[in-house]
Amino acid sequence: MTSTPRTMPRRRARLTRLAGTAAITAALGLAAPCAAGAPEESPPTCDAPDARPAVVLLDTDTGVDNAALPGGCTLNDVIDDERSWSNHGRFVAHVQDVTRDLVADGALSRADARTLAGAAARSEVGTVPGYETLYDGSAESFADWAYAGDGGFDRMPDGTIRSRAGADGGFGTLWYPHEQYEDFSLRLQFRDDAPGDLRANSGVQVRFPALWGPVEGCPTTFNGGETGNLSWIAVNCGHEIQVNDSPEEGSNDPRKTGSVYGFADLGLAEAMPTPKGTWNDLEIRVVGQHYTVIRNGVVINEYENLPGVPFPGRPHDPDSSSRGLVGYVGLQAHGSAPDVVSYRDVRVRPLS
Repeated sequence: MTSTPRTMPRRRARLTRLAGTAAITAALGLAAPCAAGAPEESPPTCDAPDARPAVVLLDTDTGVDNAALPGGCTLNDVIDDERSWSNHGRFVAHVQDVTRDLVADGALSRADARTLAGAAARSEVGTVPGYETLYDGSAESFADWAYAGDGGFDRMPDGTIRSRAGADGGFGTLWYPHEQYEDFSLRLQFRDDAPGDLRANSGVQVRFPALWGPVEGCPTTFNGGETGNLSWIAVNCGHEIQVNDSPEEGSNDPRKTGSVYGFADLGLAEAMPTPKGTWNDLEIRVVGQHYTVIRNGVVINEYENLPGVPFPGRPHDPDSSSRGLVGYVGLQAHGSAPDVVSYRDVRVRPLS
């Protein structure tokens, strides 16, 4: 795959950050909404810019900087590779139209426009499925999810969802119960909103069984202790991709963001942490039993789930063999006082 650490020389797209001009407005009008699956005639809604540093067309890193455009969109948003285009030719024509307008306005160099057009022609966009939006910020979208365990998530006025913590918290999983995924790319944005100088703990759960009730072979316990919490099924019979940028010393957990929890753990430097209040792009790619974690466009972890590997330090928990080849996806509420994490723009693309 090519959304890996970048080896191509980076050209800087000369994109203005001034007020929008007519040409840029026209270019934005050509782009569909950033949310995958939206109709092509809808106006753009790019209020959650793609934080990756490069323009990436599904799995093709173009080598062009993903700089900001007037109105809150980035170049990657306007290119709109994530949607399921009706055919490849329409996507290529769209990229040519957008880049032509940006060049005419002086917002994009001709060299970068040629690079993007060539990358669009070589990409798989329009020949493979795009991303399906699982959470788009609306109340209707939030209602499509289910919750297991203690605590919960709240939908905020800006459309983000935020984990409860402290007295209102508890350990639980907000999960999408309408479809199980085999090989997939799951993309979302997360932000550490812990109070004061504290740092939060959360995670993204993947490939776990349904959490409606007990599942044979999947304990509802924490290492043989806490009992009866269905969200532990997602931990014991799925994999958690950790979200945790706490400092190494005095940490609430030594496993940092991007860890495949307990089986492929990262330290803080490997996690490439960002300051509190920063939106981060997170992509989790799972093919067969191979897991790849990509943070802000850079691969930070890869893991092959081999059978029979015990969970380190948890002799009562199932070993790696309990993590199957298909399952649901969800977001973890960790529940302790600092563990306030916000999420938005959750979407998934099948890779089978």
